[in-house]
Amino acid sequence: MPASMRVGFIGLGVMGRYMAENLRRAGHEVTVYNRTPARTEPFRQAGARVAATPAEAARDQDAVITIVTADAAVEEVSFGQAGTLAGANPGTLLIDMSTIAPGTSRKVAAAARERGLRFLDAPVTGGDIGARDGTLTIMVGGAAEDFDAAMPLFQAMGRRIVHVGETGLGETLKLAGNLISGLTLMVAAEGIRLALREGVPQEKIEEVLPQSSAASFELTKLLDRLRGDQWEPGFSVANRLKDLRLAVEMAAADGIGLPIAPHALQLLQAHSDEGDAPRDESSYLRALLG
Repeated sequence: MPASMRVGFIGLGVMGRYMAENLRRAGHEVTVYNRTPARTEPFRQAGARVAATPAEAARDQDAVITIVTADAAVEEVSFGQAGTLAGANPGTLLIDMSTIAPGTSRKVAAAARERGLRFLDAPVTGGDIGARDGTLTIMVGGAAEDFDAAMPLFQAMGRRIVHVGETGLGETLKLAGNLISGLTLMVAAEGIRLALREGVPQEKIEEVLPQSSAASFELTKLLDRLRGDQWEPGFSVANRLKDLRLAVEMAAADGIGLPIAPHALQLLQAHSDEGDAPRDESSYLRALLG
C-alpha cells in the first residue's frame, strides 16, 4: 500500500465524518458515501468526490472503510449490486469499523475472500471527541499483513492501534469493552442516586467519588452530565442497548454465562422504551432521579 491511498469512506455519522476528515488531512484521496446524502455536502464543498452508491465508492480504491450503525446496515452497504463487494476491484482492502456481531464480520469477510478482496474488522472506541482529535483506539481482526497495510489509515484516525487476532476478534474485544463500560455506567448511576437520596450534597459526591476506588470514566461522565443537566448524545441509549444486546447474544450462543448483563439489558431496554433511546446513555441517571 502507498503511504497516500485512494479510500472509499462509507458512513458520515457522529464518528465517521471526523474520521473521513482526518484521512483527508493526512493526504489520502477520499471518496465518500452516506445513506443520508445531505451529510456528504460538506465533503463535496471541500473538494472530495461523492459517490451515489457504496459500489461506486468502492470502485478503483486501495481501501474501503465502512462505519455504520448496525449489522443490518453493514450488510446493506456490503451486499447486492450496489454494495462494496460488487464495486471493489480484486485486492482491495475492506475495513469495517462499525460495532457489530463478530459473526457478521466473518460473513462479510468470507464473501470478500470469494471475490478476491481482503477484509479487516476494526471497531473503535473513544467517542466523537476521539474521532475528531484522531485519538481513537482501534481493535483489529484479520490477517497480519492486511493490518500492516492498513496502518497509514489507522494512524490518521487513532492513537492506540492493536491487532487482536483473526477475523471477528476485533469486534469481540470491542463488545467486551462496551459491556464493561455499559454496566459500569449503570452501577455508577445507582451509586449516585443512593448518595443523593440519602442526603449527600452533590458537590461532595463530585469531590470524593472520582478520587476514590469508585473512580471511572463513566462515573465522571455521569457527574459532568448531571452538573450541566445535559443529556443529548454523545453515545445514545440506542447504541448502548445495541452493544449490550450483541454481547449478551454472543455469550449465549457460545454457552458463556453472564449473570449480570441480561438483567442490565432489561433495565436499559425499559429506559429506552420510555422514550430516551435518542438521548445520551447518561440519561439513565436522569431517569433514576425522576
